[in-house]
Amino acid sequence: MPPRYTLLYVLFLSLLFLAACNQVDPGFYDGPGKRPVYAAPSALENIRNLPPQTIEQSGTIFLKDTLFFMLERGRGIHVFNIKDSASIRALTFLEIPAIGDFTISGNRLYADSWRDLLTIDISNLYNIQLLDRQRGVFSPALFPPQYDGFFECVDESKGAVVRWEDTELIDALCRTF
Repeated sequence: MPPRYTLLYVLFLSLLFLAACNQVDPGFYDGPGKRPVYAAPSALENIRNLPPQTIEQSGTIFLKDTLFFMLERGRGIHVFNIKDSASIRALTFLEIPAIGDFTISGNRLYADSWRDLLTIDISNLYNIQLLDRQRGVFSPALFPPQYDGFFECVDESKGAVVRWEDTELIDALCRTF
């Protein structure tokens, strides 16, 4: 092959290569997925009692004597009196924003709230008291739990993720599969 044809052949292959490189980035996704819902950092300080709340999604449970505690991920803990199984009563709701899990030892409730470990006195269930907040103990999951699919990436500058909601995504980059 004469040098002139070799140069044309190389130029032709280079143009094909460059054309292939100009395709749209396949990492972006448009369609159904999940979006984080944030709570402002100041909202994480609102540890308090509320009247019984509607259960949206149950989570971890804990039994202490005749009291039944049930996690509502991201929101708090429902407390029920189960002394009479024929007449279970909702007593109160412990609002703990961005809660992921909890345990109880004696009259102390230990919970994670986004990145922090909370110690709460529950000796009076109707007047809980935050005893201690250890900051930066946990690394929260930055993806929707028990979900395979695309989602809007978490932007921690917007606050703590308290739940995930279904949405139509545009140019999503994050996924769990």
